[in-house]
Amino acid sequence: MSYCIYLRKSRKDLEAEQHGEGETLARHEHTLLSVAKRQNLIIGAIYREVVSGETIADRPVIQQVLHEVESGLWDGVLVMEVERLARGDTIDQGMVQRAFQYSNTLIITPLKTYNPANEFDQEYFEFGLFMSRREYKTIKRRMQAGRYAAVQEGKWPFNSAPYGWDRKKLESEKGWTLILNETEAPVVKLIFSLFTGSDRVGVTFIVHHLNDRGIKPRNGGKWTESTIREILSNPVNDKKVAIGKRKQSVQIVDGSPVKTRPRSGNYDIIVEGRQPRLIEHDMFAEAQSYLGLGTPKPPESYGTKNPLAGLLICNECKKRLQRRPAANPAFKNGAKYDMLICKTDGCPTVGSPLTLVEKQLIACLEDWVSGYELKSLLPESNVPEKQKLVDAAQHNHALLIQQNERLHDLLEQGVYSTQTFLERSQKLQERIRESTTQLAILEKDLEYEKEKDANINNFLPACKSLLAYYWELSIPERNKALKILLEGVEYKKTEKNKRGKKDTPTFELTLKPRIPRI
Repeated sequence: MSYCIYLRKSRKDLEAEQHGEGETLARHEHTLLSVAKRQNLIIGAIYREVVSGETIADRPVIQQVLHEVESGLWDGVLVMEVERLARGDTIDQGMVQRAFQYSNTLIITPLKTYNPANEFDQEYFEFGLFMSRREYKTIKRRMQAGRYAAVQEGKWPFNSAPYGWDRKKLESEKGWTLILNETEAPVVKLIFSLFTGSDRVGVTFIVHHLNDRGIKPRNGGKWTESTIREILSNPVNDKKVAIGKRKQSVQIVDGSPVKTRPRSGNYDIIVEGRQPRLIEHDMFAEAQSYLGLGTPKPPESYGTKNPLAGLLICNECKKRLQRRPAANPAFKNGAKYDMLICKTDGCPTVGSPLTLVEKQLIACLEDWVSGYELKSLLPESNVPEKQKLVDAAQHNHALLIQQNERLHDLLEQGVYSTQTFLERSQKLQERIRESTTQLAILEKDLEYEKEKDANINNFLPACKSLLAYYWELSIPERNKALKILLEGVEYKKTEKNKRGKKDTPTFELTLKPRIPRI
């Protein structure tokens, strides 16, 4: 029997660490390993969740654990508390509950072992998750109220400071304020001076001005228009603190919750801050008047205009290509057709007409269909060989478990001393751990081969069906269909077409289908 350990920090753990109580995950790991030793459990893996997230979708490690639990890989999962498994909404808690219940996987804590087959344990488990959710809501509500109260007092309520500023702990009271960053503050002043005044320039010019002079944003890389606009519109630079302009909104899209933070017109609270003034109020107000002239519409209001949206990736900078609409017919300059371009500043990639790229992509898919229809080119299935390897690994693992049981018998019979038992047990446990890891890898490989075979069998009819009526679909439908078949498309082009040759494809497309290429 094999078990895994799942470790995750709570907010209380973070506060305890600040008071010098040591690294939380290390203490929890030691505690749960002691539980495993006391109950003679074989630990096959230890999972550590180092990211914080409200839902299971935000926590990749618990997703992996639940997937393995559903697959029957573990006989039990060791956690400090059941609340560590899920603190999201009732949907998340239901996912956790079903995973353990249907696979009959134990949940082992230092205080209690929960058996999902036991009706009373199941009720305890459900109640624990319910109370966890209530506690989480209470904590979240208090934290939000604390942030709003801090803003009312002119304090800085967030964990990170905006560009041009650093956080500073208040000396005589709780909370934080902001102080000028000696390196970044002059850059903020430069941005405002360029954007305002009689010889003012636009946001795009400022982006090139900073990038050409080697001035880096805080996270490195290149400046973008959106970053400059954020700095110009941030009320912190006008000696204000504010909160509530971008509240989180949750919508159900295709049956799954999608979180967005749309911009609203006004802040809930905006007051005089305790930080020093960086930009004069008149200059800041002038900048806001210019920003308001070109406020872009939210992207979702346009709908999908690009059938290749989210698919094409630049070969040079690995950023996604974007659609540039056709120029207004009233203007002499500018392309009279939609273009796909890379908007990364300084990237050498040359754009191409959208319709030309789309036609070439469909032509590539047609070539693939022709290749798959030649049965001699179809790859042979590796499932039988992978299944034999899994069977052999399972047999070897079962023999090791039997050896572990015989060790205890020999100790009880007095054949082995305690010292000999511990030495041989440690060596055997190491072999069992290696066997468990190897078995998990082989089972994962087998599952991958089965999925690959299924994809190969489904890919050809899906492609043929798509190609048969592709050009009759709407643009959003084309985009959705292509994303079902393709993970992405890498685009490469570094030289412009000669005059009059715009319809000649001089680019390279590397398609990444959801199955390996033949």
